Amino acid sequence: MKKHRMKRSILLMIALVLVLAPLSLGTRPSHASAQQESQALSEGRAGTSETGDGAASVRITKDFEDGTLQGWFGRGGNEILTVSPLAAHTGSYGMQVTGRTQGWNGPQLDVTPIMETGKTYRLSAWVKLPAGTPGSPVSMVIQRTTGGTNAYEVVKSVQAGDSGWVKLSGEYTLQQPIESLAVYFESFDHPTLDFYVDDVVIERAPDPVPIEIQKDIPSLKDVFAGQFKLGTALLVNEIENPNGPDAELVRKHFNSLTAGNELKWDATEPAEGQFNFTAADKIVNFAMDNGIAMRGHTLVWHSQTPKWVFYDSSGNLASKELLYARMKKHIDTVVGRYKGKIYAWDVVNEVIEPGDKKPGGLRNSLWYQIAGEEFIEKAFIYAHEADPDAKLFINDYNTNDPVKRQFLHDLIKRLKDKGIPVDGVGHQTHIGIEYPRVQELDDMIQAFRDLNIDQQVTELDMSIYTNDADAYETFPTELQIKQANRYKEIFDVFRKHSDQLSAVIFWGKDDLNTWLRTFPVVRNNWPLLFDERLQAKYAYWALVDPAKVPVETKRIKALGGSVKIDGQAEAAWNVAQAVPIQAGGKAAATYKTLWDAGHLYVWVDVDDATVNGNDAVEVYIDENNGKTNAYEADDKKYTFRRSGANPHKRAEYKAVKTEKGYRIEASIPVDGAQTGKEIGFDVRIRDRSGSAEELASWNDIHHRQDADTSGYGVLTMVEGPRTAKAVKGTAVIDGEIDDIWNKAEQIVTDRWVSGSSGSTAKVRTLWDDNRLYVLAEVTDSLVTKRSANAWEQDSVEIFIDQNNARTGSYDGDDGQYRVNFDNETSVNPGSLGANLTSAAKRTPTGYIIEAAVDWVGTPPKAGSLIGFDVQVNNDENDDGTRDSVAIWNDTSDRTWQNLTNIGLLTLE
Repeated sequence: MKKHRMKRSILLMIALVLVLAPLSLGTRPSHASAQQESQALSEGRAGTSETGDGAASVRITKDFEDGTLQGWFGRGGNEILTVSPLAAHTGSYGMQVTGRTQGWNGPQLDVTPIMETGKTYRLSAWVKLPAGTPGSPVSMVIQRTTGGTNAYEVVKSVQAGDSGWVKLSGEYTLQQPIESLAVYFESFDHPTLDFYVDDVVIERAPDPVPIEIQKDIPSLKDVFAGQFKLGTALLVNEIENPNGPDAELVRKHFNSLTAGNELKWDATEPAEGQFNFTAADKIVNFAMDNGIAMRGHTLVWHSQTPKWVFYDSSGNLASKELLYARMKKHIDTVVGRYKGKIYAWDVVNEVIEPGDKKPGGLRNSLWYQIAGEEFIEKAFIYAHEADPDAKLFINDYNTNDPVKRQFLHDLIKRLKDKGIPVDGVGHQTHIGIEYPRVQELDDMIQAFRDLNIDQQVTELDMSIYTNDADAYETFPTELQIKQANRYKEIFDVFRKHSDQLSAVIFWGKDDLNTWLRTFPVVRNNWPLLFDERLQAKYAYWALVDPAKVPVETKRIKALGGSVKIDGQAEAAWNVAQAVPIQAGGKAAATYKTLWDAGHLYVWVDVDDATVNGNDAVEVYIDENNGKTNAYEADDKKYTFRRSGANPHKRAEYKAVKTEKGYRIEASIPVDGAQTGKEIGFDVRIRDRSGSAEELASWNDIHHRQDADTSGYGVLTMVEGPRTAKAVKGTAVIDGEIDDIWNKAEQIVTDRWVSGSSGSTAKVRTLWDDNRLYVLAEVTDSLVTKRSANAWEQDSVEIFIDQNNARTGSYDGDDGQYRVNFDNETSVNPGSLGANLTSAAKRTPTGYIIEAAVDWVGTPPKAGSLIGFDVQVNNDENDDGTRDSVAIWNDTSDRTWQNLTNIGLLTLE
């Protein structure tokens, strides 16, 4: 049975854990690093030989077949390492690991003698868990000691189980001189986990071809000259060799530089009064030497600030006066040192957290607990005094979220009204390949225009994943193209707002040097414009020359439904998803689709205030989805003019004038329309003004649809979602079925996501101006929460898509709310946790869940349609494994991350 965890929005999480790894310490080509102590490598099988090119090869195998540990020992000293037949992957013996008490405990092997600086090594091993042990992650890690400091990097993590052996394999490049180096195995989140290890192999990889950057391609800083600075963040190791390819790439493409870690408090003043600027100086000097504007990150933050800052000598929370004295000394010293060299500072970072429920949406950090909002004012005042010419920013993540954004906007306004020297707002913009929608980024920048401040995008990257479970060994081509087109659409928005944006800064220059290779899980990720070998990706070319990027094949679903072609918004259209057609940083149009036997219905709203009778919507159909380079008999083009002229009458349509432009509603004949049918499909907007003409296409952005169907998207005809009604009313959340519930419509979770029988629920809903109310009466013969995983406990999950955007990943208004039979809750994303109020009550036939979920941002009104679903999780036999999932509408098993198939709830 497939098991999945509640996922948080990638975008929300990435900023929350900058404390852990704001940038990886990656180096050329791809890898990891870990821990060691001295042990001889003579045991087991090891050898060196000369390769054809004269390079010495190294291969060490630890198979334990001689009945010894072959040099392995316990890292913590408490582990029990045993050579045992139970641990044999091949042969007769393997290594059994027991007695662990800490997450970092495990077997370790010193590899100092066999690894050479600058060389890459391949590491592999097989792991398994003892019988009866629940699946758990096991990691292979390298510990490197350089200059007396330990660095730890994960080579590979896998989910191990008791039913079969799993291979751990990865590469590690030793880039810096070492005092010692070791490889070890751990299960950090499972400190008492026992496991088996066998057939460990370490071998040197062939020397890679030397990296050279592409010198003959356009420089990004030149492409965006006159619009905004184009910057990157980096770590000091990336420019240790000022003549190396990494430094060369920075010089060629970027004119703003941010230190990823080296200017943070823990790096510059780890102990009170003991400042260390060695690493920071190297980066600042590199920027100065190469004429690159230097940006400072960050002065005051709840994370990566040493504990001593917040406590007095007695171990109590520091007084406000002591905290301010320490803050001023730190800012005076750090900002003063680089006065005239750093053009902008992130003075305070991530001070907004609505989930903490503090006044003004402020984060309940130790800064706040000691000093309240005033600490923010003091930070800006001190920074301005230290360098009056530096631009001072307040920086935060998820500023695309309307609720968080408004709190930040209001905070800046309060500060400016008091005369606090806030010069700008920084939008971190850690985004995913699906979320947020481009329009949200447009709204994000627009929302701060009225404050008359500078704006910067400060930490841009784009994860290729939509969840924490997926992982790719190589970057799929279709995702490369998708990422490129998304970057283009986003930069179109940035260009549109170039009067507001003074800089757009990437959080890393290349795909090897990204924190997203270790967060939120260890896996490959490719979030930036240059690959691991510093070569330009499609994402780069999408910004420089989009014609070099292949056409992405987008996919949409047309819901079943019939309408009258009159240009009026019948109820059926409210169910359909609105799909944007982007052009020039804005939505040129949105379209919806429905289908029935013999017809495809298309509704297009065009944003075009300049009337021209030759303006038109063009719809392209490839009925057999052949994707050919020339038209076939089944391929059709339909032109729907703004004027309403329909000389050929190939399809019925109606053109209607709207406030922002015009609308087309059309019925297109389609043979064999049925559930599951796929057709090639595209929509193009033709905007004419005099002799000028602009085109905007949904899928084929190269506009070759008139003769070539290979660039069409794919439309799939699907069954429409279930619908229900929520009547207006306010419930008391106490687990009792009050009379008010008698007027609510009842729905049933009678579709199976997994299993074919088990617990189900009868569900009713109410709503008012503040929240949605849900009552679930669950039939469950045995209630249990034996599993430690919340999603495997007997529970009810509520899914809400408040704006019914039906997106492929969670937007800011979307939430997953889980309540088990003991009224224990979990929410995705966690920032919405305070929005849930619930009660649970046991019954003779199961249990009742009564819940209220606060609306996010502006509440919906009567007549609104929201996305809604509800499911019941069931562990049938109390073994800690979920045996069935019953849901009202969406059986995709992806509702926890994808809301395109969610049901619909009308608020009456």
